[in-house]
Amino acid sequence: MRTRISWIILAAAAWLAPAPVPAQYYEVPPVHFTGPFSHPRYEDGGFFVGLDALVWHVDRRIRQQTVAVRGFVDFDGTATGLVPPVFVGSGAKALDTAQLDGPGTWSPGFDLFMGWRFESGLVLTLSWVHLQDNRYAVSAGLLPPDFNSGGLLQNTFLFSPVSNFSSLYAGPRDLPQSTPPNPAVDPSATALYGIWNGADNMSIELKQRFDMVTLTARVPIWQTDVGRVYGLMGPRIIVMWDRFRWRTVDLDDQGNGTAANNAVYSNIVSNRFYGVLLGCGQEWFLGDVPVLGGFSFSLDVAGSLYGDWVKGRVRWEREDRATSASRARNFFQVAPGVEAKASIWWYPWEAVQVRIGYNVLALFNTIASERPIDFDMGVINPGFNATHRVLNGFDIGISFVF
Repeated sequence: MRTRISWIILAAAAWLAPAPVPAQYYEVPPVHFTGPFSHPRYEDGGFFVGLDALVWHVDRRIRQQTVAVRGFVDFDGTATGLVPPVFVGSGAKALDTAQLDGPGTWSPGFDLFMGWRFESGLVLTLSWVHLQDNRYAVSAGLLPPDFNSGGLLQNTFLFSPVSNFSSLYAGPRDLPQSTPPNPAVDPSATALYGIWNGADNMSIELKQRFDMVTLTARVPIWQTDVGRVYGLMGPRIIVMWDRFRWRTVDLDDQGNGTAANNAVYSNIVSNRFYGVLLGCGQEWFLGDVPVLGGFSFSLDVAGSLYGDWVKGRVRWEREDRATSASRARNFFQVAPGVEAKASIWWYPWEAVQVRIGYNVLALFNTIASERPIDFDMGVINPGFNATHRVLNGFDIGISFVF
């Protein structure tokens, strides 16, 4: 009974006292049990963890470059009986890097984060964003799209102007000869010299990876009962990895193939960004809904500045790995970035937060190999150029306060 009277006296004193400055956080009355995800005094701060499911779109920085055409080159005249070198075939484009730059796809991923909220209102959050690998691939085979195989089936062959390769890339060499020569059936061993001359199948592929780790400090600036403004700052690491791969298959006259007669070309560009972000955000409280809980809307904007350490790795190799040729290049760029995030928050319970949002992230002055092939194996120097990258997409997730 004495305890009840004491509480009544304290409550009356607090009600009659002069109104203080509005408190920044609402104090939950202490209870004996608050559940596994909360505690009775949120103004003291605490640990939190959460997970967002992401669906983002990643752009592709690749331009038009002809990879192969229909036909072959007769290097010694034995396949055609003409003065070499002679190109035989329609010369129609069979494979092009621009075919990889289609409508695109949405890549699933996650944002795993954890952090600590201090009594002052400062929040530190460590997050890891990871997207599933994107893969785009196209190929060219024996039959042209217009079904025009040519009178001697010359358009069923594929040709790429690869030069300065060793005899280890000669391709099938035990081909019989005929009289008169028939390039569709039995070109000579030297007439169609090289895996890329008179090939039977070619395929190109673009594969992308993305990871981002950020340590963000959210600093309170101004707050009322219906909204708050805060600053955002912290270090960040981003890894963007692109691999272009071109595979060529050259069969013998019996239609048999081995890894020794196949060739693979790859061009890998890895951008590694190390920098800081600085921004601000505002959250507006939308109101409470009986039973459901509270709702709010937030908008965050930030700028960032990175040092972009880039690795370019270009490689030719026979598929059985008996021989290869490669070149490594390194670059450094100063790369700025901007980003924005709009979110709707749902607070169904004091220890649980649910968020649905849309994100846009743009990075400038990054490095890409938009025309990724150098057909001269003696040089191996494809172009690397500065460009921008844009990622955008949706996320939905939940976080828990302990």
